[in-house]
Amino acid sequence: MKSLKVGLAGAVLTATLCGTAYADKIVLDVTAWKGNEAEPAGLPELIEKFEAENPEIDVEFSYISRLDTDVVLPPRLQGNNAPDVMMTDMPLVKIWSEAGLLADLGKDSPWYGNIEPALQPSVTAGEAVYIMPLEVIGMGNFVNLSLLKQAGVEDIPTTLDGLKDACGKLADAGIKPLVFTGSFSAPLFVIANGIERADGQAAPYGSPDKTFAGDAAFGSVLDTVRELIDARCLDPKGQAGLDPWSTALTAFKSGDFAMMPQGAWNIADFSSVADLDFAFAPIPSGKDTGVALDLFGIGWSVSANSQHQEAARKFVSFFSEEENLQIMLDAESAYSPFVGGQSGTSDVTKPYDASRAEGGVIMYPFAVLDWPKPLEKEIWDSLTGFLLNTDRSNDEVLERWDEAVEDS
Repeated sequence: MKSLKVGLAGAVLTATLCGTAYADKIVLDVTAWKGNEAEPAGLPELIEKFEAENPEIDVEFSYISRLDTDVVLPPRLQGNNAPDVMMTDMPLVKIWSEAGLLADLGKDSPWYGNIEPALQPSVTAGEAVYIMPLEVIGMGNFVNLSLLKQAGVEDIPTTLDGLKDACGKLADAGIKPLVFTGSFSAPLFVIANGIERADGQAAPYGSPDKTFAGDAAFGSVLDTVRELIDARCLDPKGQAGLDPWSTALTAFKSGDFAMMPQGAWNIADFSSVADLDFAFAPIPSGKDTGVALDLFGIGWSVSANSQHQEAARKFVSFFSEEENLQIMLDAESAYSPFVGGQSGTSDVTKPYDASRAEGGVIMYPFAVLDWPKPLEKEIWDSLTGFLLNTDRSNDEVLERWDEAVEDS
């Protein structure tokens, strides 16, 4: 009986010690709009690896969509239950840092000096750094190679003339040429071609000093959209309200369309579809290279109110280590934001990679704060309206963009 009591006491002691050890662990609250089943971005694997290497820290991960992030997190950041680490982008960083809600990660952080020189100014606010970049990801043109071959199109179109020619052949073969959703694909095409025609100068349009209305570059792109319609590339009214995040993706995966401007983050999902032979190419434009529309999409920020600043910064720095970041880059088919960093791209992205190498890169202006965020939604809405009624004048569409800039 005595031995039984000793055994029970030992069990209680063991349980108590284990409980104390667990209670002493730092619980790091991390939020992100990636890491779910649809878009894992390598986060489940990376969080498990971080916890294994840092047994004193437990990561409590919460998936919050990008749209919900704008609504859900501000009250938490301003209250007593702020997350420790949050996935952010530059529009969020601008608002939250100016409100004093983000911690300055410091130019003395070991990773800061390794950021690509072209990107470094975009993530720096004066002498402060509120975000550690994770990836640069392409937005280009997905192409179903089997459908192109079936229609007798030998080369992936990177020029506007090549695109029109491909559309004609595809239409003749009874194949729908182009997904051109008003709320994503069409804006990518118009923004890429408009900035290219403006000699790559996006920033001036982000202030009231230079207007879209009356501008030759962007006005001519709307004319080009009309030309694509005449070339049988798209049915504008059928495309206007197509959901770019569900219906459009399903239509391309199912082989219903030959081409679709979208983001490279879809590559992993498309690659899982049996017999879908596709490539990721630049957006066709007036130049032979097409446009590689690069998006500085995401990074990690630390809450100014985090009670675990050291652990939070350790988590952020963990992702700057090449072997760790590579897991995310591979999952996202993205490019490293660091000098000498490897990309996560593959044979699928060779046409897009070639455009980048040949000087076809244009940075997506909203991601680097060249254009105010409210303008993005206005472009989506106004181009949807334009596809529903292409008889409206160019300035009627573009004046709405100028109003969005003035109101920002």
